[in-house]
Amino acid sequence: MHILIFGASGHVGTGLAQHLSAADHRITGIVRSQPEAKTPYAPVVVPEWVERPQAVIEELRLVAAPPVDAVIAAVGGWYVDISMIARGIDSFDADYGSYLRGHFAACAVSEALAEAGGSDRIRHLTLNGVASVEPCAGSGAISVFGAAQEMLLRVAAEETDSVHYRELKVMAPVAGDGRNDLSRGVETIGLTTVAEAVIDIVSRPEDHELSTKLNV
Repeated sequence: MHILIFGASGHVGTGLAQHLSAADHRITGIVRSQPEAKTPYAPVVVPEWVERPQAVIEELRLVAAPPVDAVIAAVGGWYVDISMIARGIDSFDADYGSYLRGHFAACAVSEALAEAGGSDRIRHLTLNGVASVEPCAGSGAISVFGAAQEMLLRVAAEETDSVHYRELKVMAPVAGDGRNDLSRGVETIGLTTVAEAVIDIVSRPEDHELSTKLNV
């Protein structure tokens, strides 16, 4: 399976690429700049992919990439800060650009890939987290846009027959991410467990509801 990953340079994206490539999947990562070190994915540099999703399609053609079977959007990140309102509207807008707008652009790429690829349905999987179902103080914008992310997929799924839209909500911090505060004994979910769930969903999307929760 040829899998396209948005957010491939992040902690979760890189970890997924390692596990998926080890399972003999071909992995292409859409990145904004050329990585300096060797990566577990074939990097395709598209600096403006959020602003111009069509540029991804154009770049994939230029590098003669094989047809894409699945798209994974591991877009966004994590932070703990002052309250959402106190951070101000500019920070809120920036978070929108980093999270929900990126997921919208990834959906647009999947639709374009499906249109270019004929009758086979593209599998599109977004990653989400516990903040999307629990209001997390100090990272409120993530909660807002995480909750909206599922509705984005539901609307997109209603409007197309060419893409299998699915979401995986990881309901605990992912192990190894130094941004997480684990001082209170919070349990984590390993990247291997996340990767196994991802492979199961993209391999058999018809066996899963639109949104799946991955618990500890």
